[in-house]
Amino acid sequence: MKQVTNKTLPAWLSLSAAGAVLALTRPSQANGIEVETLNLRAPSVREVRAADRAANGDEEQRELMLFAGLAEVGLKDLEALKLTDYRRVQAAYSHLVPDTDYSTSTPCWLSITTDQALVTLSCPASINGVTVDKLALRSPTVRDVREASREAGGDDEQRELVLFSALSGAPVADLEGLKLVDFNRLQAGYFRLDSDDGV
Repeated sequence: MKQVTNKTLPAWLSLSAAGAVLALTRPSQANGIEVETLNLRAPSVREVRAADRAANGDEEQRELMLFAGLAEVGLKDLEALKLTDYRRVQAAYSHLVPDTDYSTSTPCWLSITTDQALVTLSCPASINGVTVDKLALRSPTVRDVREASREAGGDDEQRELVLFSALSGAPVADLEGLKLVDFNRLQAGYFRLDSDDGV
């Protein structure tokens, strides 16, 4: 299944909901093997959070660790890439996890009512042991938000996961296993539910 983007893809990049394949400008070493392409898996929420924690606030290290994990190569392999090729890795990631503003229009994967947001996932995910392609968030209450804040103990990311878990009925561990693009879709659905825009 191809992921739809508003940007035209360069010839060196191919995308799917599961990841990206990018052609390097020149062969490079990856895990001791000379390669001409890199495969970059679509990130899960868990992988992004793990890179955040491991990098201790160092954004460059966070990005390197995340990309190394997604490409299943060593940090030294990424650091040895020519800068042009590293920029391709960054570009591939930005296509996998688009930073899109949905405030003025409703995307085709989102259905909103006053009671819920129904999000169609970019690829099926396992929720409560069942493979699903859609996930619904019910409209939050003040109690939901307060309980999530108490349970998270000041960790904003954890608060969001706990809140989305309560609203969807999905365990936090299953939400952490979602592709990041799908978690971003849940966020967009939540913020549309949370806003008073006449829905």
